Amino acid sequence: MASLGVLIIGAGLSGLTAANRLVRGLDGVDPAQVAVIERGLTVGGRLATKRIGRATLDHGAQFFTVRSDEFRREVDEWLAAGVVEEWCRGFGEVDGYPRYRVAGGMNELARYLASDLAGAGVDVATGRRVTAIRPGDQGWRIDDEEADRDGRAGRQQTITDVSALVVTPPVPLALELLEAGGTLLTPDCSSTLDGLAYHRVIALLAVLDRPPDLPAPGALQRPDDPTFTFVADNQAKGISPVPAVTFHTAHARSADLWPADDDEIVEALLPTARQMVAPAEIVELQIERWRYTGPVRSHPDPCLVATVAGVPQPGPLVFAGDGFGGSKLEGAYLSGLAAGAAVTAS
Repeated sequence: MASLGVLIIGAGLSGLTAANRLVRGLDGVDPAQVAVIERGLTVGGRLATKRIGRATLDHGAQFFTVRSDEFRREVDEWLAAGVVEEWCRGFGEVDGYPRYRVAGGMNELARYLASDLAGAGVDVATGRRVTAIRPGDQGWRIDDEEADRDGRAGRQQTITDVSALVVTPPVPLALELLEAGGTLLTPDCSSTLDGLAYHRVIALLAVLDRPPDLPAPGALQRPDDPTFTFVADNQAKGISPVPAVTFHTAHARSADLWPADDDEIVEALLPTARQMVAPAEIVELQIERWRYTGPVRSHPDPCLVATVAGVPQPGPLVFAGDGFGGSKLEGAYLSGLAAGAAVTAS
């Protein structure tokens, strides 16, 4: 692949939003000159939904809220299209702020956005693992390889002459790609990005034999609980045909359990999970690990236009995603919006 205008690495909400901003903004870029590549076999990132038998469970982001005018305009379009729905206005206590769910599960929002981009002519490719980023004479050079469902590497290729690059994976992973390509950032950029650390979260996914005894709207948000900070019945949420509960483990507990194998994690968490859903019984259980769920401390800006040290910079290099401007889904959206604008302004 050669002579590409803008390459966006990562098809989470930030990457998909950046692509949308580029092709649909007032300074719209030719969609044929925009591409999005994603290492996973499906788009979405933390917009993640899993099916276990008949059960459907959101296991990454569980819902989202709206605070900014920019995000409100977008969400109003999603509501009108029937993609998202209001779930509730608080957990245990009504505070008036809508919490939104996605019809069919959170990943359906990412699929909707990716389908819209593909329909406009943007190439959205999954199962493509970037291995290195380096500046070239005529643009950025990106090494990548195909990946199958078992993570095995396939055909390798190099994308050349990329005019602008938007990098949305978690910052530690993004920096690894630059290091693999021998690409050095200026000291001010390096010091800013090196300081970004992320929380880890272990999700426990449980299919039940009957509805759990959880208060309306079928979920608990407990930010100070030492074991589970969020618990939600996906059937009560409206996305699963059978009772199925997602447990998000507290950051500190997740960090402690991270080195353990899945069986040890289940042994440690299962007694509390059983107690919370009683009298329902857990009939099937799976573990999902999120190494990078959100920044310990966000970069204050919604994106960062980075500069390369030692060689001529072939075009804009923009960092965006969960580490910038806030850890919530709205922050990821605003980061993608800012990244798209930064590319066209460069």
